[in-house]
Amino acid sequence: MRSGEVAMKEFFPRRGLPNVIQKLENGETVTIVYFGGSNTRSEGYRVMTADWLRGQYPNADIRSVNAGISGTGSDLGCARLETDVLRHQPDLVFVEFVGNDSGVPESKARIEGIVRQIRKRSRFIDILFVYTVKERDLTLFQSGEYQKGALMQEEVADYYGIPSIHLGVAVSQLVSDGKLIFTSKADVSIPGAVIFTHDSIHPTIPEGHQIYTDTITRSFEKMSELRDRVGKVEHHLPQDPLVPANPWEYATMLPLDSLTLFSAGWSYMTPDNFALVREYDWLFPGLWRAVDPGEAISVQFEGTHIGLFDIGGPDSGRLKVSVDGGEPFLIDRFTPYNDHNRNQYVFLPELPNGKHTVRFEVDNEKTDKAAVFEAGGNERSMEHIRQHPAWYDQTVIQLGKLLLVQPPL
Repeated sequence: MRSGEVAMKEFFPRRGLPNVIQKLENGETVTIVYFGGSNTRSEGYRVMTADWLRGQYPNADIRSVNAGISGTGSDLGCARLETDVLRHQPDLVFVEFVGNDSGVPESKARIEGIVRQIRKRSRFIDILFVYTVKERDLTLFQSGEYQKGALMQEEVADYYGIPSIHLGVAVSQLVSDGKLIFTSKADVSIPGAVIFTHDSIHPTIPEGHQIYTDTITRSFEKMSELRDRVGKVEHHLPQDPLVPANPWEYATMLPLDSLTLFSAGWSYMTPDNFALVREYDWLFPGLWRAVDPGEAISVQFEGTHIGLFDIGGPDSGRLKVSVDGGEPFLIDRFTPYNDHNRNQYVFLPELPNGKHTVRFEVDNEKTDKAAVFEAGGNERSMEHIRQHPAWYDQTVIQLGKLLLVQPPL
């Protein structure tokens, strides 16, 4: 460490992981759900930490569940928690959303919503926050500061006694020591240095993710040593949330047709009749698809938030939305990333808690998709639109699930 640099803590144990460690030591069956974005979905730290635990605790039956979805944050996380996490009856939940939440102020409430849902299900489920790092965060770490998003989650971790691991501390130190290049092209190798990412965000596999894994396993060993009592530990669930009137513990994800009226032009596509649904059957049993402007859905619900979990692509259109008969506004389902099919989602702005009717109509106007790519400076995407103009010249909407936040009235 150079003089003047501040030693940053990478691990805050708080109340630790007492229940899962006891089950591991007893050689019991343990279910670990890894819940997060693309860094969790990939075959990186998730696979490596589960393998390490199997090596440490050979008598335990460790079941690892991949609940990572690329490009998703803690808002969708709150809604999908029951489906993707709680139904597996986990003993330990890794929570990894700091990268995709990007430090937005609402992140604190949503992360708390995840924690409160887990704790309401069982006070004996252990939770671990892991904070990944992007290249743009490096200057913060090198001046002794954590990312804003991690600091917000730390407030939640303090309030509920949840251990947390700042994965950027070791990465930043290795950069300072000249042992790690954060970002380099895929075809470059640099003697004596690990190349951590090719895109400034997603660590290489195995080299980059090994650094994350080493930090997590170091912290796990410390938690094993720090255990001050044997026996089940009941975790803390204060009656009052940290974020006043926080609605996010009441988030849910439902089949679209549970509360929805459809115009005549919608088709329900299944894996049997549509290749795209086969590709995404791990997310949705089917997709509601409309191709023509003017087709609409109407949803009546009680709550504070409504959203759509959908599949977008080059052919995506936009939706004209009206809430309770108010002035329509547009939600574009074509994004700067849509040069390929991808899962995506959107929440409308928060509403007063109560009954609402929301109408989504396929808009007859088309987005200038070439201009969207041009604004992002993505040459590959601009070339794709030149090669496949007909694919882009459509107004397709493909909806998978309805997202709601429904606190008690």
